[in-house]
Amino acid sequence: MGEAMRKIRGISSRSRRGLGNITMEMALVMPLFLFIMAGIIDLGLLFWEKHVITNATREGARAAVKAKDTGTAVVAQMTQTQVRQVVQDYVTKFALQNLDGTPLVLGGGNFSYTWTNTASGMVLSIAMNQIPYKMMLLPNFSTSYGGTRTPGDEAYYLNAQTSMAAEWSTPPSP
Repeated sequence: MGEAMRKIRGISSRSRRGLGNITMEMALVMPLFLFIMAGIIDLGLLFWEKHVITNATREGARAAVKAKDTGTAVVAQMTQTQVRQVVQDYVTKFALQNLDGTPLVLGGGNFSYTWTNTASGMVLSIAMNQIPYKMMLLPNFSTSYGGTRTPGDEAYYLNAQTSMAAEWSTPPSP
């Protein structure tokens, strides 16, 4: 029985060493794994916000191309202000924010409504420019290990534009 006990002890001590190796390898790999996961989440949210602003311009363009016949002219159904409100409602529905956490408000600097008269008719464009997206996880990772960061360097600025042929021939009022 003495030799059988030694074999059992020998196997279990090797198993314990193996478990120690696994624990050590996990401790070394886990920070890298978490960093990669943080990057995947941040990039996924970045693409999601780009998708939202692209859809917001598309909704605005759809609303802006509609026309009504007044009997004397075919005019835009909505004013420029009403179209901007359609886009603003879409942005508000998805809770897009400025870098300081306040709700994103569309104005002259980040929203445009333009049209051009082409040979085939009026073409309008709805654009959103310089829409900030704040990286949440990745910029903060470097400060945990002694890195420095200046305010604002965690932001990406997104742009989106949609152009459509207008049904109207008389441009809309502001």
